[in-house]
Amino acid sequence: MNSRRIGGVLVLILAVVGAGCGSGSTGSPAPPAAATYDEYATAACAAWDALFKAVGNPDTGGGSVMSKGLDEAVAAGDVATADRLAIDITRVLQTGREQIGIAGGWAPRRPVMVQLDRVFAAFEAMVAAKRAAARHEPNAIEPQAAFEQAGGVAAWTAMFEAARAAGGGAATDRPCPNVPVTP
Repeated sequence: MNSRRIGGVLVLILAVVGAGCGSGSTGSPAPPAAATYDEYATAACAAWDALFKAVGNPDTGGGSVMSKGLDEAVAAGDVATADRLAIDITRVLQTGREQIGIAGGWAPRRPVMVQLDRVFAAFEAMVAAKRAAARHEPNAIEPQAAFEQAGGVAAWTAMFEAARAAGGGAATDRPCPNVPVTP
């Protein structure tokens, strides 16, 4: 076998192995996608719970205990507390994004969940900006600007537009048990 052919075989083997592994694969199966409204609502409400726990009510601007603690740590220059809270808040947001992924499996509300995921990602950018501010990092971006540049405002508006387009108010729609949201 010549070296060119061996190289081609190795490339093929690596491609097959890489495709089998997938990017970012942890070996864990993907969570099940919502197939019914009830499954969608359960996952969507869990996502909203996470958002309210992590950052508070975006409609009212009322912060959560976690986000207020982060703001206080940033203002006090308490880098260790700011780091810990930023990590905790981001972890809660990421758990919420996992629930959004499940809820997005229900086709009638998938467009809404796509936009809600963008909102969560923008809040993650805001938290990262707050953490950078606590560390006095050079060129740290202002947190609200980070949220806006990450598309948070546009996604928030698009989420409501997608919800209107999807319809709602059906007899099956029910409010979330823990937060003032009807998914």
